[in-house]
Amino acid sequence: MHSLLLRMDIERTNSADNYANMRQRLDKEKLTDDEVDKLYDIVQVTDGLFNRNHIRYTIEGGTLLGAVRHGGLIKHDNDADFDILQDDIPQIKALAPQFAEYGLEIIDVPGWGLQVTHQDSPGLAPDLWTDGVRQWTSKWPFLDLIAIGWNEQLQRYVLAQDVAFHDYPEYYLTKSDWENAFERVPFAHLHLWAIGGEKNRRAYLDRHYKNWNRMIEMNMDHRSNHYFEVEIVCPLSEEDLGYRARSKKATTLKKPWTEENGKNY
Repeated sequence: MHSLLLRMDIERTNSADNYANMRQRLDKEKLTDDEVDKLYDIVQVTDGLFNRNHIRYTIEGGTLLGAVRHGGLIKHDNDADFDILQDDIPQIKALAPQFAEYGLEIIDVPGWGLQVTHQDSPGLAPDLWTDGVRQWTSKWPFLDLIAIGWNEQLQRYVLAQDVAFHDYPEYYLTKSDWENAFERVPFAHLHLWAIGGEKNRRAYLDRHYKNWNRMIEMNMDHRSNHYFEVEIVCPLSEEDLGYRARSKKATTLKKPWTEENGKNY
């Protein structure tokens, strides 16, 4: 009996230590307040320029999870994610001068798609992609524009570029997810395009996150672009709910985005 109680005490201690370790790791992934402002401003301009130029996108991954579960940027999240069509990449890259008006730039991410970041943001150390071959470099923080395309054999929209598909072959949008009308959903002070219908957004989360309504899971260090050897996994708590809001500070852009900017030329 004594040995059983001792073993239970050890297991409880190990569990508590593991939870504390996961929480510490999660805190290290958080953006600074200034980085949060930068990320929101990147997202706002990208949404606006895409709308103005009739480029279709939907928020995906942790950004869609943030919209559904938190109403904005998840407190420990450190990037933003849009799905775009592979076929739209040339048109998006042609918008570089329009992004530059706001002090933003488009970066090629071979194997995945594109990123949008501030021209004056600090550069991340160059490294190899997860395939161990392709070079990757970016600035911090960034918005991922992840390329997807229709797969005739699978009858669904899948990741269109090779590194992304290799890392996440199970990722997809259904035909109706992409081709039906999107909805504008709240994301903190912004409204962004998302898969239409709350039921469909939750179905997306169910297939890609499984325990999204009760667990926090993070598998990648976005600053170094490496997958964690041990994923961050811990229970979702009350303190995790809510979102990181943009501060009241002035815009991080070269010039502020206004609704007037969003109108067609």
